[in-house]
Amino acid sequence: MVPDVYVRSILAKYDLPSGESSPAELVAADLRQPITEWAGRFLLGTSFCGSYAKGTRVRGATDIDILVSLGPRTPLDADKLYDRFFDFLKGRGFKPMRLNVSIGLQHRGLEIHLIPARQEWGGSNDHRIFETAHMRVTRTNFDTHIRVVKESDVIEEIRLAKIWRDLRNLRLPSLCLELAVIDALRHSQHHHPAANMETVFRYFKDTLPNAPIRDPANFENRVSDDLLKHEKVAISGAASDSLKQGNWGKVVW
Repeated sequence: MVPDVYVRSILAKYDLPSGESSPAELVAADLRQPITEWAGRFLLGTSFCGSYAKGTRVRGATDIDILVSLGPRTPLDADKLYDRFFDFLKGRGFKPMRLNVSIGLQHRGLEIHLIPARQEWGGSNDHRIFETAHMRVTRTNFDTHIRVVKESDVIEEIRLAKIWRDLRNLRLPSLCLELAVIDALRHSQHHHPAANMETVFRYFKDTLPNAPIRDPANFENRVSDDLLKHEKVAISGAASDSLKQGNWGKVVW
């Protein structure tokens, strides 16, 4: 089979529904009431901010990321908001988990990541979030993340990279993966997913272990710092192995 035809058949296999009746939309609707109860008059709104919003979701691996946006007049900073929201969810019978930036829970069989964030002053839609991994409050802009990914024209390759990652149980956070793929294919021709994935694997093998991948919404944030050295080594080794395969069926399936 022609490589592009094969990898696109894999993308179709891992496709997920979207739209008003999709599981993600139903979950968001269910959670709107308890979120509103917790945030009260400070709530600006909730919105999808991860792979569902970017169009990079894949079956079996997609967490539903929901931004809980509170206004700049909110009297607590992001770290306190995170703790208060966690305690609230626990008290309402959910089983929240502390994750980096988000609070994880299961609902309707889906993994949900709720991100409590306080909007900055000035109307830029920048938000202050709490990174539990580094115990610090930082600034980012989820609209920027969505725009950068959507305008990259490498959605197919990003989705293939996620499938490849999950088949090998590699830890590579989605934002870091997305930005790495975009960087790897910056000078490549679009709409040739199989050939482009070879470029991505070479990037994962040779560049990712030492590349300072930065948040496009805040250059001071190095999203690559979320990866530990042994995790980068594992990604590099897996990419090297994939480059040696002569059959795409052994790379993604």
